[in-house]
Amino acid sequence: MKFHLTIAAAALALTVFALPTAFAGDGHDHDHGAKPLTTALGLQGYSPVSYFSEDGPHFGSPEFSAEHEGVTYFFANAEELSTFNGDPEKYAPAYGGWCAFGMAVDQYFPVDPTLYKIVDGRVFLFLQNDEANALELWNSKDEAEFTQKADAFWAKENGE
Repeated sequence: MKFHLTIAAAALALTVFALPTAFAGDGHDHDHGAKPLTTALGLQGYSPVSYFSEDGPHFGSPEFSAEHEGVTYFFANAEELSTFNGDPEKYAPAYGGWCAFGMAVDQYFPVDPTLYKIVDGRVFLFLQNDEANALELWNSKDEAEFTQKADAFWAKENGE
């Protein structure tokens, strides 16, 4: 347990210092370029493979890590790492790990990695703070329409 808390603290520290400033309402027009904005440590240390397990997401370890599209992910063991390496597109979170609802409204929102939904085999992550629960907002409307808007924004941002 202590080991997991240490990883969580390290992941949070890395995320806080690596978060970009492209959030809604900051008053700036950000040029994202061809490369999407991402954090250096994906999912704040949670294993992307674990989102598909019965127990839900759990922390990985720096001992078992892989990089995909400029983001480093941690895994709980060699089996999870091998699973990810076999099909990283299946396990990496949608939209580079940014909030799916944010993508649907053309914005980059940070996420709570424990607030997620698997939609058509893709892990969608969502913002949660004192003002908003983006998963509730997502679920309150037409998911197919939100997904289409989010996909279109992400494609435009990435030059696709």
